[in-house]
Amino acid sequence: MKNDFTVLIVSSVWWSAMTRAALEFIESGVSVHAICPQGHSLHCLDGIASFSRYPYFAAPGVLAEAMARIRPDLVVPADDRVVLALHQAYAEADPGTEAGRLCRETIARSLGQPEFFSYAETRLKLIEALRAKGVPTPAAAALDTAQDLRAWCARTPGPWVLKRDRSWGGSGVVIADTPPEAMAAFRRLSQPARMACALRVLLADRDIYSFMEASSRRLMPVMAQAHVEGMPANIMVACWRGEVIATLGANVVAYQGRTGAATVIEITGSADMEHAARVACGSLQLSGFFGLDFVRCARTGTYHFIEMNPRLTQIGHLCHNGTTLIRSLLRHVRGTQPAVTSPDMPDLGARTLVALFPQILRAEADSVRHASAWIDIPWRHPALVEELLRRPWPRRGSVARLEERLRPNMPYGKSVDRSEAMGKLSTLLQAGMITDMPLALP
Repeated sequence: MKNDFTVLIVSSVWWSAMTRAALEFIESGVSVHAICPQGHSLHCLDGIASFSRYPYFAAPGVLAEAMARIRPDLVVPADDRVVLALHQAYAEADPGTEAGRLCRETIARSLGQPEFFSYAETRLKLIEALRAKGVPTPAAAALDTAQDLRAWCARTPGPWVLKRDRSWGGSGVVIADTPPEAMAAFRRLSQPARMACALRVLLADRDIYSFMEASSRRLMPVMAQAHVEGMPANIMVACWRGEVIATLGANVVAYQGRTGAATVIEITGSADMEHAARVACGSLQLSGFFGLDFVRCARTGTYHFIEMNPRLTQIGHLCHNGTTLIRSLLRHVRGTQPAVTSPDMPDLGARTLVALFPQILRAEADSVRHASAWIDIPWRHPALVEELLRRPWPRRGSVARLEERLRPNMPYGKSVDRSEAMGKLSTLLQAGMITDMPLALP
């Protein structure tokens, strides 16, 4: 590896987790380039070497061109849509040209061996592979027809978890308590989105990427999983060429909705999750970052693997035991120590309960009222704090505001304005949560 290490961050969604990760890369002394949508919080950072707009069309070709221009040592995808675009870029690259070879080498170096890419795209395939290697997993089956679902419900005690492939963030997951609920969920998940829903995504969320996917009229595979009663949990892994470099595990204390992202986590160590991470990493020869989701069974305490996130997740920036997963991977790949951690960089230390910021701002008060957690606010970067206290960029339009006034139950909580966010933080602190600095923003 050359000394001037270069990272290309690619995001098609507005998740702030990638911005927090980008800070880690910048403060580790590497050159960071970004491809992201308009309005992404990455634009609040001063240390990004270059920005490009994530493309509306032909993403694989655009990403291949960017890799030829930037020549990154590592590409870091922020979401599953980007992972799929990188897989497609690899498949379309011509190995007979210099640009094609560079594209393929960069993607393989960043994600792992291409022959295993399909395991990141099909949930059931990975579940079966890990189960065969002794990793505890709930019973699961592919659902091609309504009759498949009826047979599944007849032989498997409810409730049932139905999942659509190529979905993320909980948007393609339904927990059904009765057979009629399961049938309604199957029909909705397996069929193309109604045009009214696709238009809502475009107008309210200003998300043309999801609109284009929703309006493509493609049928999507659906799988069923047995429901495990217990606590959600996850582990994030930094790895290189099939070797686990570092991990960070967490039990999920509170989350958005019934299937959404975590808002409060408890840092933990788990032999079950560590074992599953090593098996997945070694079997698929992964590189870069990935996360595994689990449910810790309430009856036995065993962690049951439920799915993989083939990308960096929202805990990758947390500093635990003096370092982060990002810095650990950079140290391993570069063969040298990264830039020294800033002395005012907050280390979790003995803290185990963490309220993820800004996700905590959308949590229901009842779900976090007993959590004396540390709120993960990046006070060292006031411009970023200001940005994250505002509504996410896609929800700042007039249509989104009107929708939130008229729609009583938003799936993952309503977004909040800055004044509401400050009030929510004040309430959380009064309820027992803590932060490293006082709320002194003007």
